[in-house]
Amino acid sequence: MTILFMVIVGAFIGAATNFIAIRMLFRPFEAKYIGKWRIPFTPGVIPKRREELAVKIGEVVAEHLLTNEAVQAKLAEETLREELIGTANDLIREKLAVTTTPNELLERWQMTAVGNQANEKISGILKSQLEQFFQKRNEETVENVVPEVVHQELARKIPSISAQTLQKMGLFTASDAGKLQIKAMIERILAEHGKVGGMVGLFLNNDTFITRMQKEVIKFIGKPETEEVLSGLIVSEWQQFSQRALVDVMPAAKQEKFIDQLIVEIMRTVQLEKWMDTPIQDWIRPYEQEISDKIVPFLVDTVLKFAGEHSAQMMERLEIGKMVQHQIEAFSLREMEQIVLDISGKELKMITYLGGFLGGFIGILQGIIAIWF
Repeated sequence: MTILFMVIVGAFIGAATNFIAIRMLFRPFEAKYIGKWRIPFTPGVIPKRREELAVKIGEVVAEHLLTNEAVQAKLAEETLREELIGTANDLIREKLAVTTTPNELLERWQMTAVGNQANEKISGILKSQLEQFFQKRNEETVENVVPEVVHQELARKIPSISAQTLQKMGLFTASDAGKLQIKAMIERILAEHGKVGGMVGLFLNNDTFITRMQKEVIKFIGKPETEEVLSGLIVSEWQQFSQRALVDVMPAAKQEKFIDQLIVEIMRTVQLEKWMDTPIQDWIRPYEQEISDKIVPFLVDTVLKFAGEHSAQMMERLEIGKMVQHQIEAFSLREMEQIVLDISGKELKMITYLGGFLGGFIGILQGIIAIWF
């Protein structure tokens, strides 16, 4: 009976001691006083050393867990790259599945005034840029103002322009309208010479002479030398024209009208209102495959490379240790206690049971000693 009593008492004391010790890790949450005298072991261990614990946990996380090397190793993983590419492509497909116009986006962002004023603003920007262009380049020659590619293209096209011009002139000259034009020209020349011209006209067989002149003109137009002469004339005229100042070619009074007409034609061609009511997805959808296969992987690789190269600076600026410290300090003590109990509840119960078991075992030894001695 004595041994049983000692076992019960020892087990109770051992279990109660461990239970109280576990509870005193957190409780009481604040210091307890009798008058001005603080009761020992209050507050609990963790509340008392909460700030020190937060600092140490932050240091461990920053120095040993979430290190720069660990972050770089994670960023270099191929699986992460594939997951990011897959996520980006899923997002693109999701957005392409709906239809959203620029006007709808502006309305969603409460920026409808921007859409309403778009035409006016674009026209204003174009006008400002064109006015600045003329102000800066007015005194320059046309040769310097016109892009080099235009000069090259014109030089390449002049022979064909000459050939086409002469071909059309030949077709017109050979036609009845061309014959009438030659007749009118001859009659005008003879009339300008008064009586002498009239007398010459009497001796000429008018129709025969006109037909002969028509053939000679056609023959002249068809000669290679004529094409060379015409090409040379075009080149010469263009060279003279290109050496003139821009303001001489287009005076300031005409520049204003030119700018206004050009802006009107640009805005008419662009049809901004139509674009603003066209779903953005319709613009992107034709390039969906190229975006998924090339652009998305390129952007992901660029972001990962940048993050890897600057991870040390980012980790330093993020101050992971202090971040963890502040988060732990922000936890209420009840939340921290509940987290520990949720994670280690079974183990803590086993510690309590172990205390009872050891207390009972000691009670057996005490009972045996008490009986024998």
